[in-house]
Amino acid sequence: MKKIKVVLCCVILCMNLGGCIKPMSRGERLTKELGSDQQISDRMMEDIAAALDAGDADALKELFSASALEEATDIDQQISNLLQFYQGKKQSFEGFASSSTHTKYGEDIEKQLIGHYQLTTDKETYRVMYDYTVVDKDNSDAEGLSQLEFLTDGIYQRDDFNYLSGSEGYEGPGVYIQE
Repeated sequence: MKKIKVVLCCVILCMNLGGCIKPMSRGERLTKELGSDQQISDRMMEDIAAALDAGDADALKELFSASALEEATDIDQQISNLLQFYQGKKQSFEGFASSSTHTKYGEDIEKQLIGHYQLTTDKETYRVMYDYTVVDKDNSDAEGLSQLEFLTDGIYQRDDFNYLSGSEGYEGPGVYIQE
C-alpha cells in the first residue's frame, strides 16, 4: 500500500509540473530547430567563407539552390572568378540579415534571408551580400543561395556605390563581383 501511495504521489507531481510547461508554437519550434535568423545567416556566411578559404568551387556551388544553378549563366565560371578575386584567409566577419517569412496557419511556407556582411581576411576586407531561401514548401528546388555578391570595402565606401541587385547590372541568380 505504501508503494502505491509513493507512485501515486510521483504521478500527481509529474502532472502538476507538466502543466506548467507552455506549449511551443510552430514558429518557436522552427527557431529552436534551425536557430534564429541571425544564427542561420551567420552559418551561411561561415559556409561561404570556409569554401572560399579552401578554394573549393564544389563546396561553394553546393550552397546554391537547384533552381539558381539552373537559371544562372555559367555559374562555374562565376565561382572560378570569385575564387580568383578572393584573397587571404578569413580572420572575422560581422553583419546581419533581413528576413522575409510567409506563413500559413502558423507554419512557415517560405523563409528568405538577405545577408549583409563585412568579411575580413588577412589580406583584404570585403563586403558580401547574399540572397538565401531557407524554406520553400512549394518549391524545394529554390532552397539555398540564389545570389552572392562580393566587393572590396573600398568600393563599398564610395559615394556612388550600389549593390548590383539594385541596379541594371543584375542579371538573375549567380555570383557577382564588383571590382
